[in-house]
Amino acid sequence: MELKGKKILVVGAGKTGTTLSEFLADKGAIVTLNDKSSPPPDYQVPHPSIKAVWNGHPEHLFLSADLILLSPGVPLSLSPIKKAKKQGIPVLGELELALQFIDFPYIAITGTNGKTTTTTLVGDMLKNASIDTFVGGNIGRPLITACMSSKKFQWGVLEVSSFQLATAPHIHPRGAAILNMEPDHLDWHPTLDDYYKAKWAIARNMTAEETLVLYEPLRHQCPDFIKAKIKTFFHTDEPDCAASIKDEALRWWFETNILKIPISELPVQQVHILSDMLAAGLLAHEAGATPEAIAKTLREFRGLPHRTEFVGEINGIKFVNDSKATNVDAALWALKSIPKPIIWLAGGLWKGGNLTVLDGVVKEKVKSVIAFGDSAERFTRAFQSLTPAQKVETMEEAVIAAYRLARTGDTILLSPACASFDQFENYKERGEVFAALVTSLKPKGEEIPYVSE
Repeated sequence: MELKGKKILVVGAGKTGTTLSEFLADKGAIVTLNDKSSPPPDYQVPHPSIKAVWNGHPEHLFLSADLILLSPGVPLSLSPIKKAKKQGIPVLGELELALQFIDFPYIAITGTNGKTTTTTLVGDMLKNASIDTFVGGNIGRPLITACMSSKKFQWGVLEVSSFQLATAPHIHPRGAAILNMEPDHLDWHPTLDDYYKAKWAIARNMTAEETLVLYEPLRHQCPDFIKAKIKTFFHTDEPDCAASIKDEALRWWFETNILKIPISELPVQQVHILSDMLAAGLLAHEAGATPEAIAKTLREFRGLPHRTEFVGEINGIKFVNDSKATNVDAALWALKSIPKPIIWLAGGLWKGGNLTVLDGVVKEKVKSVIAFGDSAERFTRAFQSLTPAQKVETMEEAVIAAYRLARTGDTILLSPACASFDQFENYKERGEVFAALVTSLKPKGEEIPYVSE
């Protein structure tokens, strides 16, 4: 792709947009960086030739561009984007551009939940097999950084979101995975069908010589355009799966041997993360990782922050941070994986979904629901007939209310089932605030618990 002299508008001035703008300017493009918000106090434009426009999306910027590049999460529904597309101006994502400039084969991983864990595991498996690997994409390290590096990579492992797939029509991984598919991001995609189509697009350009790893229940939902070889995984034993759990062990049926790892040997044992491990092993093996490297990685893996992460215990009351659960399905897995009784902290910015799928596990395991943030009313209304439920405003109020109710043996679980943007910058900040609040709690006496000054 020739970039020199092209007028390119980059929309979104976060980490991805800033890095992308720098790359384009180095290639001789005429770059405008645009964001709806004000610049952070310490923000610096990365290249002197880049023009930055803040606090909105002026239409003329879009209609005068030769190419518009979107950071992940920028909605295609923005009025100036729709007008630009009508005028024939190309609108693509950072991922689509970066793929034009890399020179290594790559694995791409998507799904409603588990993407970051699986991407991290595959990257570690390849590194433990002495394969120089770039790990990035939606995981926090934009692919465009690989195009700016002098290092030569043998493989790439990319986490890709539905946003990125919707703006990357030429993505063509050598191996790919769809980990699961549940309703999500209905605040971005026009319909649920659009969301699912974006996920399946990860394999649109793959050939019969390449491998698509699928969660077993998705096998019979494959669109007709899928040509790749299908290998499936599941968290119980299934006869046609290439990886599954049998006799309390993870098992992979590779072409020439079987790899078996007893679950008792793994530091992380939640069933949804075991499922991610199965998918990761299949993908890593496709890229050349040995069974030994796969096993070593899983035996050393301690989990990732904000994903059913144990953050403390006071008077026998456990606290678990699952702030990364930004949708209903993620919260369902967390509630299933934590022993009862649970005091469940939920709420935030609602993204859509069906809360009734949680009814069974809430009735069985949840001692109380404490809902906070924009969607607090939605959660209390949904579950008050199944278990005690109360509404508060803030995370701090939720933690204090939960601690008042808790007794020895209870688990206070933050698993919001919502985005964080109503009260926090992102899910990481939300999880960090939760952990800090837990740290501030003092042991219970006989009276009402309190928070330290």
